[in-house]
Amino acid sequence: MRLAITKSLSPGARLGKNIYNERGHILLCEGLTLTQKMINRLVSLNIPFVYIQDSRTDDIIPMPPVAGKLRREAINTIETTFLDMKNKMNLDGSFAIEQANVKFTQIVRNIMDELKRNKELMT
Repeated sequence: MRLAITKSLSPGARLGKNIYNERGHILLCEGLTLTQKMINRLVSLNIPFVYIQDSRTDDIIPMPPVAGKLRREAINTIETTFLDMKNKMNLDGSFAIEQANVKFTQIVRNIMDELKRNKELMT
């Protein structure tokens, strides 16, 4: 499997990993053969890179620095926190910022813990 620039994909390429939307839902499944319409949609969604299957790199299994579940959880927390802040700012701005700080601190701790556990990544 290898990482490929979405704009350079050709119809017939097979996905090497699932593609998720910002909510963590699968848009396209691993192993799916891409069509031009799918490639155009990925480009329009500003997805710059995808993993595709490639017989020359079958033995390479890329490991993300942060697990998908933690990444989606962080994105979701950030989005909901900003929405909460926007809605609560009129009521009590300092309290909303304080709550956001607590949530963001926890996200950063979780990501740092995961990075520390992944010794190969750190080297």
